[in-house]
Amino acid sequence: MIELKSESSYWIRSGTYVIFQRLGSLVFGFGSYFFLVRYYEVSVFGIWTLFLVLTTASEMSRSAFIQNAFVKFFNENKVNKDQLFTASLLLNLCSTVLFILILVLLIPFLSIFWKTELIQSLIYCYCITSIILIPFTQLNYLEQANHRFSGVFWSNITRQGLFFFVVVICFVFFPDMSLIFFGWMQTVSALTGMLVAYFLCKKYLPERLVLNWKLVRQLFRFGKYILGTGFTSTIGKNADQVILGNVSHSSVAYYNAGVRILNLIEIPSLSISNIVYPKIAERANLEGNSGAGKLYEKSVAIILAIILPAVAMVLLFPELVLLLTAGRKYLESASVLRLMGTASLLIPFNIQIGSALEVINRPHISFYINLVSNILNVVLNLILIPKYGATGAAISFVATVLLIFIVGQYYVMQLLEVKLIRILGHIGTSYRTTFAFLTAKLKN
Repeated sequence: MIELKSESSYWIRSGTYVIFQRLGSLVFGFGSYFFLVRYYEVSVFGIWTLFLVLTTASEMSRSAFIQNAFVKFFNENKVNKDQLFTASLLLNLCSTVLFILILVLLIPFLSIFWKTELIQSLIYCYCITSIILIPFTQLNYLEQANHRFSGVFWSNITRQGLFFFVVVICFVFFPDMSLIFFGWMQTVSALTGMLVAYFLCKKYLPERLVLNWKLVRQLFRFGKYILGTGFTSTIGKNADQVILGNVSHSSVAYYNAGVRILNLIEIPSLSISNIVYPKIAERANLEGNSGAGKLYEKSVAIILAIILPAVAMVLLFPELVLLLTAGRKYLESASVLRLMGTASLLIPFNIQIGSALEVINRPHISFYINLVSNILNVVLNLILIPKYGATGAAISFVATVLLIFIVGQYYVMQLLEVKLIRILGHIGTSYRTTFAFLTAKLKN
C-alpha cells in the first residue's frame, strides 16, 4: 500500500510540474512567436526562424547526448553519484565546445547559402548562450535524476518568461528593434534561468567533483548513439527549413507557421516522455523488457487520447487555426498544415520508441532508424522543395514519420512484446475514465 501511494505521489507531483512547465513553454514560447511573427515582415521573420532552427538543433542534440545517459546510470545500483555528475559535466562541456566550433565554422557557408549576413551576429550571440546552458542543463538533469522537477520548472519558466515579456514590451513600445537585440535577450534570459536553477537545485549538487575516466568512457559509449540519434534526428527534422532558406526567407516563415502548430500538438508527447523515461528505466530493471513494453503502450495511448481533438481541429479547419496563430498573411500554409497534422498522429509512437530502446540497452537501433529515415528525409527535401516549395517539405516530413513508425513498431513488438491493439484499447479506456470522472463531477 505504501509503495502504491509513493508511486501515485510520484506521478502526480512530477506530472504537475512537467505539465505546467510545458504549459508555460506553450504560453511563453508560442506567445513570443505570436508577437514576433507580427512584429517583422515575413522575409525578416524567416531569418529569425532559420536562427532558431540552428539553436534548437544544437540544444536538442546536446541534451540527447547528456541527459538520458546521466538519468539512466544515476538510477543504477552502486553508482558513485559524485563521479557520475563530474563525468557528465565534462561531457556536457566538451560537447558544447564542439557544437560552438561547428557553428562558427559554418558561418561563411550559411551566410552565402541563406543569403544574409545577419546570421553571423546571431550565431555569435548564441555561442555565449551555449556556455551559460552548460550549468543550466546539468542542474536540470541532476534534479530530474532525483525524480524532482520544481527547479526544472522554475528555471525554464524564468528563461522563457523573461524573453516573452521583453518581446511584448518591444511590440508595444519599441517597434524598430533588430533581430540582434532579441538574440542578446535570449542570452540574458538563459543567464537568469541558470541562476534560478542553481538556487533551487544546489541541494542535489555533489560535495566535490571527482573525475573517473572509466565513467566518462561508459557515459560516452552509451551517449554516442543517443547523440548520433539526436543529431541526425534534428538535422532531418530541420533539413526542410534549412533548404527552404535557400529558396526564400518568406517560404521558411510560411512553412514554419505549420511547424509551430505541430509543435503545440507535440507538447503532450514530450511532457509525458520526460515523466515516463525514468520509470521505463526502472520498470526495465525490475520487470524486464515486457514491463517496459506495457508502460510504452500506456504512455503512447495517453498521449494519443490527449492530442486527437487538436489534430481533428487542424485537419478540419486549418485556415482558422492559421488565422488565430500566425495571422491572415500566412493562410496559404493551410494545405501544408493539413499534411503535417495527419502525420502528427504517429509522432507519439516514434518519440517513445527511442526511450524504450535506450533503457533496454539498444540505443544503436534507435540511432540507425533515425539515421536511415533522416537520410531519406534530406534526399526527398532536396528533390521536392525546388519543385514544390513548402508542400514538398511537408510531403518529405510525412514520408519520414511513416518510415520511423513502421520500422520502430517492428522492433518494439519484437523486443518489448508491444501490441498495437492494446494501445487502441488503452485509448478507449482513457476516454471512458475521463468521461466517468467528468460525469461524476457534474452530478456532484
